[in-house]
Amino acid sequence: MKGILKFFVAAAIFAGVAVSDSTSFSIYVVGDSTVCTYKDNAYPQTGWGQVLGYFFDASRVKVNNYAIGGRSSRTFIEEGRLDEVKGKLQTGDYLFVQFGHNDRDYSKEARYVPPADFPGYIQKYVDAAKAKGANVILISPMNLNGSRNVFSTGDKNYDARGMMQTVAKNNKVPFVDLNMKSYNTYNTTYKNMPDYVTRYLYKKLEKGEYPNYPDGVNDGTTHFQEMGSMGHAQMICEELEDNLKNNSNLSADAKAALTTLVSAIKKRYTIKVQTNLSNYSGLITQTQYFPAGSPMTLRVTPNGQTFEKWVDDDCNEISKNMIYYGFKTKARNITYTAMFKGGSECKKIAHDNEETDNENPTSSSSEGPESSSSIDQKLCFDGTADAAWPSPIDMSNPEIADGLTESNHEGYTGQGFFNIENSAYSTATYKLTSDQSAANARVMIRYSFQGTSNRDMKFTIDNGTYDVAFPSTGSWDKWDTAYIEEVWVDALDFKMKIASTTSDGGPNIDMIAFDMKGVYRTGCKPAKVENDVESSSSTTSFANPVASGVSFDARNLTISTPGGLMDVQLMDAMGKTLKREVRNVASGEVSLLSDGEKLAKGRYFARVSLNGRLLLLRPFVY
Repeated sequence: MKGILKFFVAAAIFAGVAVSDSTSFSIYVVGDSTVCTYKDNAYPQTGWGQVLGYFFDASRVKVNNYAIGGRSSRTFIEEGRLDEVKGKLQTGDYLFVQFGHNDRDYSKEARYVPPADFPGYIQKYVDAAKAKGANVILISPMNLNGSRNVFSTGDKNYDARGMMQTVAKNNKVPFVDLNMKSYNTYNTTYKNMPDYVTRYLYKKLEKGEYPNYPDGVNDGTTHFQEMGSMGHAQMICEELEDNLKNNSNLSADAKAALTTLVSAIKKRYTIKVQTNLSNYSGLITQTQYFPAGSPMTLRVTPNGQTFEKWVDDDCNEISKNMIYYGFKTKARNITYTAMFKGGSECKKIAHDNEETDNENPTSSSSEGPESSSSIDQKLCFDGTADAAWPSPIDMSNPEIADGLTESNHEGYTGQGFFNIENSAYSTATYKLTSDQSAANARVMIRYSFQGTSNRDMKFTIDNGTYDVAFPSTGSWDKWDTAYIEEVWVDALDFKMKIASTTSDGGPNIDMIAFDMKGVYRTGCKPAKVENDVESSSSTTSFANPVASGVSFDARNLTISTPGGLMDVQLMDAMGKTLKREVRNVASGEVSLLSDGEKLAKGRYFARVSLNGRLLLLRPFVY
């Protein structure tokens, strides 16, 4: 009887009959850094698995994102991560699989997968799902912008897209061709807007644009901003729906399972974005199709024009003087207009449906398997870091180790140093976290030992393993430094493992440091950095032109001005206005918040104008 029912469902789909379903299930997502979930202090960097839950009905679906940066189809399995996911899969669940970006990176042997082996590893994910009665969805890597867009041409040396498609066909399961879907979007919808893809979808951020990246970041070819990942999650939903209509290769079981999955996708609304100028030449957010309650960002980058405010289709002002504005999508089709000085007046736009109250809730996307833990605060760096090495880490107390924490030699820093056991198989593991990503970080290691032979070691930092040579320093009390170049770091929790390679073990290791900000022991806080305005609690002047005598105290939220009509706007990292007020102030030091209100600890933007003149637009930490 069960087989007959499956046949009927599949036949109904082919005949175009609507089949409803209220089945509850979980989606498990596996993949790499383009998919994984990032911490809030990495915003706007976002993986598509992090936002996929916004597209599904939470009353039926739970999305669990197990993707992690730097992994290939092979290393994800070797680290036991597939076994962990398999242990959680239940009959009727779904496993979304995307790999290929790191698999083809022959420059990093630790994660490289030869083309001949790639299909076999993808098959292991299919087999894992089938063994638990779950359903697999194979997703080709999205077309990475710029230098890494070789997937779009079906690179003969590493056609990850083609190989995944073949595995899907052989197993008669859905294949989501995110590679070609994104490639066509970049080259049709955004054909005449190359900067839009880099600046609005990928993580190329200008200085001062986002509080989490006050110095900006040039990552315009690999990782995505939230709007980029939202757009790719939308493409995945469209591809799933297209599979249901047009993929004749699916088995009856796969077709029935896909029917259930697609039935849980939430209704999407059209979010149209426009300007009041007939000849606007700058960048602006393009029309999107998102479910109610999902994140949406309106953004403009004017090219000589003067931006004034955002308004909705009823001409209600929703944000003033903000080049980007984040909010939750409404449950109706809607139009937003960027109003520029000299453009036409706002005219109301008729809309045929009001926001509804019966929208299905949004599914939540879970964090990955890594989580923060407590740590003895004595092990946290408590000084001021050198600007060249802004992330120092005390190595004296590993989480798990073969060896001893000691302080019986001179010249160490922090709480002591770690003396790894004299064996070729000794290891020590540390839990670290990073607030940002880097493909080419540099790591410095401070060490000492007395001897005539090297005590070389292997350092595994997240998913990369590096051979480090340690020549003798001549004395246990004399410290020297070794370096690791081109280290891959993602914005998430990860483990660092050191391993000896000689029978003498390794040197005494005092500390390490990264040449990027925001890397620290899990449970600690980022180090304060020398001459870093953002981490300073002292009164500082602004980098942008300001009236003479103006200064800002971020700790006390005060500003000194010549006096006049002051317009204050405080925003969070999403661009959401938390506080807005206009009032007359006397000359001297005044509070930004007239009612004495306090802010929670975090990162913010402050915009202050006096008598119509911009005094301040800058991020700060409170």
